[in-house]
Amino acid sequence: MKNIRKICLAAILALCSLLCCACGGSAARKSTEDTTDTGSGTSAQPVSLDMPYIGILLKSLENPYFDLIKAGAEDEADTLGVEVMVFSPDGEDDTDDQADMLLTMADMAVDVIAIAPIDEASLEEGLSRAKENGKIIVAVDTSLDYDGCACYIGTDNYTAAYQQGEYAAGLVGEDACAVILRGQAQDKAHTLREYGLEDALLDSGVQLLDTEICNSSEEEAEEALTELLETCETLNLVCTTSDSMAVGAQRAIAQAGRSGDIHIVSFDGMQEVSELVRIGEIDAVFAQDAYEIGRECIRNAVKLYQGEEVPETIHTGVELITQGNAQAHMDEVNRRLRHKKTK
Repeated sequence: MKNIRKICLAAILALCSLLCCACGGSAARKSTEDTTDTGSGTSAQPVSLDMPYIGILLKSLENPYFDLIKAGAEDEADTLGVEVMVFSPDGEDDTDDQADMLLTMADMAVDVIAIAPIDEASLEEGLSRAKENGKIIVAVDTSLDYDGCACYIGTDNYTAAYQQGEYAAGLVGEDACAVILRGQAQDKAHTLREYGLEDALLDSGVQLLDTEICNSSEEEAEEALTELLETCETLNLVCTTSDSMAVGAQRAIAQAGRSGDIHIVSFDGMQEVSELVRIGEIDAVFAQDAYEIGRECIRNAVKLYQGEEVPETIHTGVELITQGNAQAHMDEVNRRLRHKKTK
């Protein structure tokens, strides 16, 4: 089944490449000609639209966080009159699929490639080919060490996670015991969040019992925490590096009958966890501004294509979501996603 999916995906990407080529290879190569009589017997010269085709490669649109990046990117592209294509593998652990997609996009008639890398090492060939083919590379959500990357757009993951850890430590106090549930081992964003959480917890006097790699999976997080709760009666706090794992953690804690004495603080701010915050099942979530990441991606891709300088790092910030503002946060996220789907 997975091989069939890969074949279908390759066909779709190939078709997109042909469509781009049929459009002249780039929106910037299109022009409009003003044939209005100027009174001098000549007509005006063709005017270049000077806008790029932009390809965006995310981690997985199964995660609503990345769907929100897509919504922001598409809305901003419509505003600026830019052509954009968005792709992603099915899962956040599909490193091979993402690498194959990047290789295909590197040969397509796109001018800018914005990528949220799952595993940078697996993307080396695609990044090199993109550079050889003159593509501008932008990193979104997760930074790239690749020297051909023009800029990074997203959250300051270490600093935001440190804030998350400080807030979480304040819920339990010194000498409490905590665990961290984190995403993929090779994912730099999750690594930076782990480091930020760890430093903040230790600086606040909280004992870190363990860090579990749960691959941003509800099921893996639930299983890992269920096993831990069978042997550990001193756990007071769970911090996660993305929302999906917080959902699994909440289920494990509820099933163990310990909802009243174990706090959960998450990271991302999507609807399911925000709802659990609203009803008091999860204490708080530090919400990234995924929609703004998507918008900034398009704005700066256009600037780079037009030869303007942009900062090497563009941070979009986080917002603390607690029971008091969870409903307003969900309403705004839903509004942005509904707007995208009704366009």
